[in-house]
Amino acid sequence: MHQFQCGHQECGSQYTAANKDDLMSQVAQHLKDAHNVDKATQTLMGYLESTCVTVQP
Repeated sequence: MHQFQCGHQECGSQYTAANKDDLMSQVAQHLKDAHNVDKATQTLMGYLESTCVTVQP
């Protein structure tokens, strides 16, 4: 199980998914809906994956 916790100070959103690809799709949609990021770059997605995503057994 993969989990994302948004690192934005005023945002406490969390998402979980069985695999990383599904989770990152949710994260991209979250960025668009909550943070007005129309198209997240690979650099941004990589940063978020390395800092905000954890893998739960």
